[in-house]
Amino acid sequence: MRLSSTGLDLLKRRTGLTLDARQDPAGLWFIGYGHYGDVHAGMTITQAEAEAKLEHEIGRHETQLAGMLEVPVSQGQWDALLLLVFDYGLIRVRSSILIRHVNAGAIDRAAEEFLKWIQVRGRPDMQMARRRAIEREMFLQGSQFA
Repeated sequence: MRLSSTGLDLLKRRTGLTLDARQDPAGLWFIGYGHYGDVHAGMTITQAEAEAKLEHEIGRHETQLAGMLEVPVSQGQWDALLLLVFDYGLIRVRSSILIRHVNAGAIDRAAEEFLKWIQVRGRPDMQMARRRAIEREMFLQGSQFA
């Protein structure tokens, strides 16, 4: 399964495009659409390079997410889960109660778990709370969301 155009648009709007390397609040360098890792001070990229980096990361996350799921999911569920992986990482999501509920077919219980993933550096964050509310709706209603 692939991230839908709706999910991709949401991901891009959330992260924004940064062609010059910047530091996040934790001091980590990022560039493009929230690309971390091989980024350093003074680094610049083109929009095409940012798109390529994002496409590579999406593919990597899709492969990882597919390996976590033991049941089929809808496009909206896939998109919501993939967006969560982008924010919190594979390791945290893979071992989560949310994934256990998805794999058990407990969709309503899984949807409620999204609302618990709102912390940044150990504190509740309003931006993350808004993201999770949108993802919860995607998860429950397919790809139609506000």
